[in-house]
Amino acid sequence: MNVSRRDFLRWSSLAAFLPGVNVAMGNTARAQTFDAPEFSPLLHVVNRLTWGARPEDIQRIQEMGVEGYIEWQLNPDATDDPLVNGFLEQNNVLLAEEKDMRRIADENYDNLNRPVLWARLQRAIYSERQLYEKIVDFWTDHFNIPIPDLLVEKTLDDRDVVRKHAMTTFRELLFESAKSPAMLIYLDNFNSAKEHPNENYARELMELHTLGVDGGYSEQDVREVARCFTGWTLRDNWKGRFFFDRNMHDDGEKTVLGVRIPAGRGIEDGLQVLDILATHPSTATFISKKLCRKFVSDQPDDGLVQNVAQIFTDTGGDIKSVLRSIFYSEAFMNSKGQKFRRPMEAVVAMVRTLTPAVQVNDYWTLMYWLELMGHRPYHWYPPNGYPDVAGAWLNSNGLLHRWNAAMILAYTSQGWTEGAITLDINAVVPPASTVGELIKVTSQRLLGYEISQEDQAELAYFVSDYGDFNQAVDDNLRNDRLPTLVGLLLASPYFQWS
Repeated sequence: MNVSRRDFLRWSSLAAFLPGVNVAMGNTARAQTFDAPEFSPLLHVVNRLTWGARPEDIQRIQEMGVEGYIEWQLNPDATDDPLVNGFLEQNNVLLAEEKDMRRIADENYDNLNRPVLWARLQRAIYSERQLYEKIVDFWTDHFNIPIPDLLVEKTLDDRDVVRKHAMTTFRELLFESAKSPAMLIYLDNFNSAKEHPNENYARELMELHTLGVDGGYSEQDVREVARCFTGWTLRDNWKGRFFFDRNMHDDGEKTVLGVRIPAGRGIEDGLQVLDILATHPSTATFISKKLCRKFVSDQPDDGLVQNVAQIFTDTGGDIKSVLRSIFYSEAFMNSKGQKFRRPMEAVVAMVRTLTPAVQVNDYWTLMYWLELMGHRPYHWYPPNGYPDVAGAWLNSNGLLHRWNAAMILAYTSQGWTEGAITLDINAVVPPASTVGELIKVTSQRLLGYEISQEDQAELAYFVSDYGDFNQAVDDNLRNDRLPTLVGLLLASPYFQWS
């Protein structure tokens, strides 16, 4: 086929054929980290604490300093969030009472489903409370509940459990999750009775929510915990709020993790189990390791995890204190290039990087990309939540759709999405007189630093006729080649690893 590499890239939007991006289709899962060039610690902090660095984020951390920026993001209640508030006012079904929310969903499922999904993206892209939105994302996966069959319940769980308690204490989150109608239904505890205790919630409570699979519990502990939670159910034919039904409860004596649970009690059995688990050393280690994996690296250092776990124990699981201990650690500051952005993180980061020149007019376009990549919000069906390690996402299919999204987003500047997303690409990339200068200013604008000379040379073959750094950039060349350049940089490991 007589087609140039540049034309193939432009029309097929497959960035896999760029040698300089170092991601070969047949060897996608080999690398667990990316050796990023040296760049400012300020940029590193912004990239990790947000869903993607906007120019104004860089300006803000320069004004505040690293410590000031971290503390600002650790206190979201003190920050106005006008764009998110405006979205919620326009989509007030998300703020409705349960009965009204259920009526709206019964009349038309999509009248609730659409704003729930759009709100997830809208908050990630536009919220000023970026760290808060990232920790909400973490707890959403930790206490995973898929939305399709539990639309109303999951919407309420997101609002009244995860979002309300995301920055409080782990104990508060755990106790509220245990009483969440969505969790009670999803893990079948709503129909767990003394005659036939259901072990689903008991098992996931210890394996996924608290102790971890190697946290020291036994099958006997699973059975005993299940007995403790009999009678934790719902009112109104299993469509209402949490209700403890003493008639369903097994009030016999039990032993959980070596602790005697006396006979003759009711809801106190389950509450005591939650307290045992919330304060257990294995829980401190398990949660701390997951948070270090989220914000530092896929395989966090044992010393870091133990230091963070000690803070968890000393503060009673105070989430802000635990996060603060991570962000001020040497391991965190030295971890640039060690986290591969999950699909939603990558898509959101691309949009944020192009802000304010990009406008999302139809969130279904972004949702479609995420569905192709296997990361549609609230659509992970097993109880363990979407994976948070590179190996789960570094595969040929996922990378292909990721690269396509980057290229299509860049080409929205030429109407590729028919107005669903619009982009003024000239408002993103400043003027440049030569090909070499265009590559440098584009990488500086999108990445915050210049890429390697070798990769600049590779890109020059796509931007110029013969890899000529000194070739003049006229309007025709800029209009024709700039979208490809932007797409390739967004698809490259420089951007996809943070």
